[in-house]
Amino acid sequence: MEYLEANVSQAVLENTEIKPRQKTFVRSFSTKPKGSAIRSGKIFGIIEIKSNHQQVPELIDLIINEIKNNYYFEPGQTGEENLSDHFETALKKTNLAIASFIEGEHINLDLNKINIIMALSHNQELHFTVVGSTTAILFYNTSRTNYRIINILDTTKTADLPPDPLKLFSQIISGRIRPRDILFLGTANILDYFSLEKIKNVITETIPDEGIKNLKQLLENSGSKENFALIALEIMKAPESSEKTISIEEFNYVKAASKDSIQELVKTERETEKLLTPSLLPEIKKYASSFGAAFQNYLIKIKGSTSNIKKVNIPKPNINLKNNIKIRKPNIPKIKIGSTIKNTKKLTKNSANKLKPAFNNLKKISNKLTKNKFWSNFWKGLGLIFGNFITKFKRLPKTSRIFLVVIIILAVLFLQNVVWLGFKNKKQEKIEAVESVITEITTKKNEAEASLIYRDESQARLLLMEARDLLLDLETVTEPQQDQVNILVEEIETKLNDLRHSIKIAEPTQIVNFQNLDGQAEIAKIALLSKNTIYTQNLRNQSLYKANLDTRVLASIFSPEANTGSLTMGTNINETELIFFNESNSTFLLNANNDTVRSLAINITDSANIVDVTSYNNRIYLLDSANNQIYRYSRNGNSFGSVINWIDEELNLDNAVSLTIDGSVYILRNNGEVTKLENGNEVDFEVKVIDPPFKSPTKIKTTDSSNYLYILDPGEKRLVVLNKDGNLISQYTSPDFNNLKDFFVDEANKKIYLLESSKIFGIPAEHL
Repeated sequence: MEYLEANVSQAVLENTEIKPRQKTFVRSFSTKPKGSAIRSGKIFGIIEIKSNHQQVPELIDLIINEIKNNYYFEPGQTGEENLSDHFETALKKTNLAIASFIEGEHINLDLNKINIIMALSHNQELHFTVVGSTTAILFYNTSRTNYRIINILDTTKTADLPPDPLKLFSQIISGRIRPRDILFLGTANILDYFSLEKIKNVITETIPDEGIKNLKQLLENSGSKENFALIALEIMKAPESSEKTISIEEFNYVKAASKDSIQELVKTERETEKLLTPSLLPEIKKYASSFGAAFQNYLIKIKGSTSNIKKVNIPKPNINLKNNIKIRKPNIPKIKIGSTIKNTKKLTKNSANKLKPAFNNLKKISNKLTKNKFWSNFWKGLGLIFGNFITKFKRLPKTSRIFLVVIIILAVLFLQNVVWLGFKNKKQEKIEAVESVITEITTKKNEAEASLIYRDESQARLLLMEARDLLLDLETVTEPQQDQVNILVEEIETKLNDLRHSIKIAEPTQIVNFQNLDGQAEIAKIALLSKNTIYTQNLRNQSLYKANLDTRVLASIFSPEANTGSLTMGTNINETELIFFNESNSTFLLNANNDTVRSLAINITDSANIVDVTSYNNRIYLLDSANNQIYRYSRNGNSFGSVINWIDEELNLDNAVSLTIDGSVYILRNNGEVTKLENGNEVDFEVKVIDPPFKSPTKIKTTDSSNYLYILDPGEKRLVVLNKDGNLISQYTSPDFNNLKDFFVDEANKKIYLLESSKIFGIPAEHL
């Protein structure tokens, strides 16, 4: 099995001008195992201790020697097995040695100022332990010159534990590294001078050893007064161990020569010919050899007969040839064509006997067809063509007829083999194409698993979805391929299912059904919550409905002062006031204290296409997809008169469907993309890959006190929960979510309410 060995490049930059009170000791190290220990992997790392105690260098030497001795030379080492466990055992023993040294030397050391990262590389396995603050970046190779940055410590970060000298190395993180990937370790302060992108470019634009030297040179030129340590690691194929060389004196020339004899070469040629050529070629050679010999024999006999005829003296005309010459058949010996022709004749005769009934049936059919004028003419034409051929065939000598039959048979066999070979080559090409796709799918699956090691769920989900799409379009050729595809489908679907974070609600609890007020009720796509009461509208009679979530009592609100029309959207201004908009952009204010509704004057241009409304800090925000603008209205007493255009830059909002605000503005588009704005300008934000992708999202909601974005996707019967970095948290789905219209989340009580057709469903917010 191929063995991959770690190649470690390292550099330390120490500044002698650092003041004594700010002394920092920095060391990088890499072990060089020998003998049987080589296959146990390589240990390397960085140690940084901020202290001006004189014995700190001794402590650093102790740590390096202890981990090296405990790992490579202590009893219990079992070669390549259980290296992670053995590494853990070595770290535990190193902890004891550190505690003993600190206590024995009476060193007053602040453990919070110890920063260590120590790693073990074995083949593609990577195990490391971290103390304090360090830098660990994996430059994950995605193509020949492209790398993705994975901050290992960010993706594997756990809760900080108080320092304990007996448990200085308290945990091990395990992962994998591939050839062409590069692991970069450094002291934490390097990120104060370079961005991760800059480090990536310096390290990956050349070999890691040169990259480390260049990075060190840049640090020296920066004029920094700090100490740094840098390590870059890549894995590559280990050199093969030297084998015993056979001396010239021991070489057996006789044995070698026998292998190169003419007989061996001919035999090899024959065997190779059978393997590398179609099955037709050996058969043609065999038949050609037989017919060639027979044909030569035939020519010799004919030549002999011809020479005898030339020597005959022609008698005089007056001689009665009929009485004097005994006419007999020429004494031409029979030509022995070989067993092949005999077999062919026998085969032809047997085949003719077997086919005779079939020909009789065909004759009967043809007799019927000849009664038809068209078919009569058709058969006459065929008769003219093949009749002449048959006549000429009968005139041929018997030997020629046999040769002709054999040639026809060989031609048919040749054509059959050519066709078969074409099909075989085409099938082989298809098999190879399928194998190539299966290899690509397997590679994507393995890369997804590697991404999961570093908790990059979004990348893993993307790779698995790409692999799944390739599988859906793949048509296998052989049964083993189909078996392999079935296994891949199952494995990929299992991993995708885990990454969906899907919470399936088999039977959501029905809180209320507004059709209990009106059996024909058609509920609007609005559900607003105020003081534990839900407000919506029956579009059939334009009555406002409300439902108490505690008592589940339904009621209808009628206000003669306002002709609301059909309501399309709304928002809460505060706990007691709700604003509704109808299809004509007329605005109404509902007071939840007394259930009164009144008209509200808000200036909206005729060209506007208002698709959603929300409120924040006692202001109203309207989303206009036609004019690519958000209008902000400030409250002035009982009205909202002051309006400004909130977006400062050109932004295409023609596919925008909803917005929400938590200080920043989030705009949902109909394809599931979310645009984030701050102070009127777009900022970087991306919804990470979700499976299945958004189909037809309609609403997005959040609050300034929430850590989540909620997106309603009726097309996929779900409510999607994201964190505010765009990562998927949960997906709430149910077979009963057939017509989702609106929702609201009560995070304080960990409940989610969804408006489904004319019903309100309540489900637990399991992500909270």
